[in-house]
Amino acid sequence: MNEYRTITEEEFAEIAPALEKCDIFGPESVCRFVDTKLEKTYHVYLLKGETKTVLKKSGSANGDAAVYARYFETHDFAVPRILDSFTLGEASFVRMEFVNGSDARGCTPEEGERIGWELAKIQSYYLTAGGHTDQADSYFQRNLFDRFQKIKDHFQDAEEVFSYVEQRFFRAPQTLIHDDLLPINVFVKGQKVWFVDWEYAQILPYFLDLARFAFIYDQDGNLFISRETAGAFLRCYYEKMQEHPGFSISWKQFKLDTAVSAFCQYVLFLSFCEDAEQMKTSVDYRYLRSIIDYIQAQGLPCI
Repeated sequence: MNEYRTITEEEFAEIAPALEKCDIFGPESVCRFVDTKLEKTYHVYLLKGETKTVLKKSGSANGDAAVYARYFETHDFAVPRILDSFTLGEASFVRMEFVNGSDARGCTPEEGERIGWELAKIQSYYLTAGGHTDQADSYFQRNLFDRFQKIKDHFQDAEEVFSYVEQRFFRAPQTLIHDDLLPINVFVKGQKVWFVDWEYAQILPYFLDLARFAFIYDQDGNLFISRETAGAFLRCYYEKMQEHPGFSISWKQFKLDTAVSAFCQYVLFLSFCEDAEQMKTSVDYRYLRSIIDYIQAQGLPCI
C-alpha cells in the first residue's frame, strides 16, 4: 500500500534546493511517498514543519499549478489546496496541503458513491459539446489510433468496434479529464474525498476517467476496487451528471461509453507488450476481448 518512508541522504541531496525554499534543511524533516504494492517510488515528499505539507515535483512544464490556476482556484472542488509553486531550472514544484486519508484501493461501495458524486461535480461544471478539437484529435491519434494499429492483427473482428469508438470519442460531451485517475490518486477519509495529481489534466471526452478508476488492477490481475464498488461509483456519477442539461445521455449509452473508456484503456496497456505471446497471456488481452464482445452485442448503434 502507499506510505511515506524516511528519505535517504542521497535523495535529500537531489532536491535540497527545492526543500530549502520550503524551509526544510535536513532529511529528518522529510519522508518520500512510496507504493509498496506497486514497488514504485514517487517524487512526492511529506514535509514535517509546523504543519504537515506535501511537496511534489512535476513531470510537465507547469504541472498541477497551471491546472489549478485555470480550473480550481475559485471553486470548492474535492482537491487539496496548493500553498505555493515554483520552478528550479527545468523542474517545477508545488507545495500542497497534506491529505490525511487512505487511497481508494479497496474502498467500500459507499465510498465509491461519494467519489462518483465528487468527480461528477467537477466534470459537470466543465461539460461542453464534443467535437474534433485539436486537443482531442491529438490525444486520439497518439493514444488510440497509433496504438490500435500495433495490436489490431490480434483483434481482426474489432475494426467496426474501433470505428464506433472513434465516432463516439468525437461526439460525446467533453469536460476536464484527470487522465490518470487511478485509485491511488483518490484519497478518502470519513465523508471527505480528494482527487490528487492533476498535472496531466485536459479537456477531453467525459468518459475517459471512468475505466481508469473502476477497472484497473494490480500486477497480480486483481482489481483495485470491487465490482460492487465500481457499480456504485458509476451509478452515482451518472446520477449527478444527469443534473446537467447538456448531459442528455441514456443509461444504455452511458454503459456503452463506459465500455468505450475500457476499450481505450486496454488498448493503451496492450500496446506496451513486446510480442504476441506476452499480449495473449496478459490480463489486458482477456479484458479487451470481453469489452469488444460487449460492444458488438449492442449492435454497434449509430451515433
